[in-house]
Amino acid sequence: MSEVDNVIRITRYINPHCFYYKSETAYLQDHEQMQFTVAFNQHCEAVYGELYKAVRKPQAWEIEKPGTLVALRSIQLERWIRCLVEETLEDLDESVWYQLWAIDEGFPLKSDPKYVRPLPAAFAQEPAHAKRGALIDVLPSDTRFDYVENKHIQEPSSRWCAGIVTTLEGCLEEATSVSMVQKAKLAWQNEIIHFVELYVTDQNNTSGNVTELLQAACPKQIIVTPPSEFIKAILKIQTLDVKRYLNNDGFCDKRIVNNFIPKSPHNVHQPHRELEMDTEVSQKVQEWLRRNKEACMAMLQQQKEKEEQQKVSEIIKIIPECQQKDASNRTSTVASNNPVVVMIYKDMQKNEASVNLLTERPDHTVMHVGPLTKPSPLLLTIKRHKARMVKKNAASYQQLS
Repeated sequence: MSEVDNVIRITRYINPHCFYYKSETAYLQDHEQMQFTVAFNQHCEAVYGELYKAVRKPQAWEIEKPGTLVALRSIQLERWIRCLVEETLEDLDESVWYQLWAIDEGFPLKSDPKYVRPLPAAFAQEPAHAKRGALIDVLPSDTRFDYVENKHIQEPSSRWCAGIVTTLEGCLEEATSVSMVQKAKLAWQNEIIHFVELYVTDQNNTSGNVTELLQAACPKQIIVTPPSEFIKAILKIQTLDVKRYLNNDGFCDKRIVNNFIPKSPHNVHQPHRELEMDTEVSQKVQEWLRRNKEACMAMLQQQKEKEEQQKVSEIIKIIPECQQKDASNRTSTVASNNPVVVMIYKDMQKNEASVNLLTERPDHTVMHVGPLTKPSPLLLTIKRHKARMVKKNAASYQQLS
């Protein structure tokens, strides 16, 4: 089998001797593994769907033991998956958690026990879809100084260095496709390890052997051994004995926690749910836009009123000066024809001055009693009084003459 015919997808990577993969064809809708996944999800929805709506904390005797296959309602994948219980963990508040391994998806996760159900017997015999792989004919190495030979020598190590682990991880992440050629198998702790040769294709459509790339990038951290000595050497250094939910340094990283409770987990597959969410979001956005528009209009109105008040106050201050000029012009005109009117108008000026004092404020600002386009009632009354007094005085003067 050539590497072109066996394109894979890496689902979990720890080090060159421990990674999990699935064939790319397994993700197609017509593939038997995908059909099994759909059938398993439909069966669990039918069996546990109604019970799942009222999830509860399990009792102490209901906690599954490590090594037991269970069915898990995955919040991230929004479907039921098969899992293997690796460990049971207990927090400081005495709450119990499952450390699980998704045997068909090939990744570890931590879950609350209320999402776990017994695995239906009809789906327990299906082999795990995710397989474990390891690079063949390579061993981890380290260098030490030999005082006898007075030089640095390279020898096999029991653990992979961080440099070569990161290098291979970068190669897998940047590759457009990963393919493999299987060379050997080994039964190890209830699973089958497939020793393979990996090939990666970059964005320039250039394919390369992963072993050769690692040997060129980290020559001091890898040893290439003959095929006849590889199995004996790898069993001696014991690099295969790792926990798959830990990274190469022995820490839990990129752990998926399955403890989010949706509002309606039994309806997550209904198509109208996305439409309802879009409608709700749209309504909230429209309401926010409406409130924002009203607030902007109110601010503009306040600013406009403030500007108008400033203009009105400036114009009103000029009005008394204009009225005094008009009055002086009228006095000079009438006085040239009638000397009696001059005396009468002096009395009117005294009355007008008293009226102006009434309309002034203590802070020496003129009171605005109306808009500029319409005179105030007080000014209209004064003007009408002036006109009546002029007519009355003129009539009395004619009678005297």
